[in-house]
Amino acid sequence: MKILFHLCPFVSSAMIGLLFTCPLTQAQQQSNVGAPEQEAVTPGPVTRPMVVEIAPNTYFINEFGMNAMYLVIGEKRALAIDAGTGFCDFKGIIESLTKLPYDVAITHGHPDHVGGIGQFDEIYMHAADTAMTHIPYEQRVQYGEIMRNMNIGYKNVWDYTKENVTKYTKQPKIKLLSDGQVFDLGGRQVTVYYCPGHSPGECTFLDDKSRILFSGDAANGNVGTRMAVSTTLRYLIRLQQLRTEYDQMYNGHIAYAGTMDVFSQKPQVLDDVIEAFRSLLRGDAKTEVVKNHLFPERTQTVAVYGVARVGFDPDKMWEEGEEHIVP
Repeated sequence: MKILFHLCPFVSSAMIGLLFTCPLTQAQQQSNVGAPEQEAVTPGPVTRPMVVEIAPNTYFINEFGMNAMYLVIGEKRALAIDAGTGFCDFKGIIESLTKLPYDVAITHGHPDHVGGIGQFDEIYMHAADTAMTHIPYEQRVQYGEIMRNMNIGYKNVWDYTKENVTKYTKQPKIKLLSDGQVFDLGGRQVTVYYCPGHSPGECTFLDDKSRILFSGDAANGNVGTRMAVSTTLRYLIRLQQLRTEYDQMYNGHIAYAGTMDVFSQKPQVLDDVIEAFRSLLRGDAKTEVVKNHLFPERTQTVAVYGVARVGFDPDKMWEEGEEHIVP
């Protein structure tokens, strides 16, 4: 595994619509219980994004602990997955790693994944999330400060300031992603699997060369859904059934916050998320009221199973008129 460093200017992200967006580990969740209020924060020693080669010609870009972006390089083209919050020169990083033409595909429209799209002339994303791409500059600044002050190990690791936030002057052309779409990179193919739940347009990407599933925020351990639980569950089960085609799953927040380790998400996480949603449909879910790690003043009831803590809308268990058969 190779680790590289790249210089980055700063652009932050907006407020996230869902209460549960980033994959806290169980230890991080527990460490936040009873944590003191925000302490004085000093700049950390890490001033640049970390770039890690997780497989041959397959790169993970850690943007100040806020999100995970990826670059998959084939023989003829490359594919960047997500554009981050916009805190760094992601375009420059891509072009330092490959001279091939490349596409940029977005897993979903939340601001910590689309905040950097202003660097590109065009992007791919699902039609259901295209309305989320216009993020005010002020909200990007605010998001950066929220991330800096989280009580889960983020403090005093990364060094950036709001003065570094870049104001983009354009929006890229949006090309639509569709379920089953294939990006042929030459010698490797990346297939799109639609997986709505965390957002209406959430998409995942399966690379046949590295056998990695890039899952965005579709199946994080604390994923939340504002859609019908039954719909979210069916698409997650499809990801589970695809396991014969992938060996590793890298989500949209590997090495989150102050965590520097770069590991594939364990299969148990997806399994437990599925069982947590199933328990909601059966009516026997174990629930807890938890604080949101980004907005501590907010609480939400979550369903608990194993390592999973899943958010849900109690009024959206099933699609209207749907027969209540638990998948």
